Amino acid sequence: MSCIPDTKTTNEMFSLYEEGYSIAQVAKAFGVSRQSVFDRFKRAEKILRSKKKLPFIIFNGKKYTLRNNGYMACTDGERSLMHRDVWFFHNGNIPEDHDIHHINGDKTDNRISNLELLLKSEHTKKHGFRGNQYTINRNK
Repeated sequence: MSCIPDTKTTNEMFSLYEEGYSIAQVAKAFGVSRQSVFDRFKRAEKILRSKKKLPFIIFNGKKYTLRNNGYMACTDGERSLMHRDVWFFHNGNIPEDHDIHHINGDKTDNRISNLELLLKSEHTKKHGFRGNQYTINRNK
């Protein structure tokens, strides 16, 4: 048995990749590991997409990058959300039964003037109509 992967399968895999699938999604579709797909592409000298450069902000010496959920999150050191770190920087600890709310609804607007401390129950009421983690299973 040969260690060299067949060209036909590699080309089928690469077609999916060119359609926008990630290497991990291609691997899942073919029932192989992500690393094996990556290795096939490299051996076949396929040109891979470049990594997206995500927007980031430096606050208090830490780098925060935009996440898929819309929040800015620390990407070096301890994982934390920027709005919580901004609140802590200006006001100290956040009580366990409280959340930090973006007043204008923009999760990337982390100016202290746009943040307010709310009880978790108040915060849930403000966002309940969207089906958040606290209300999505309420009627089941």
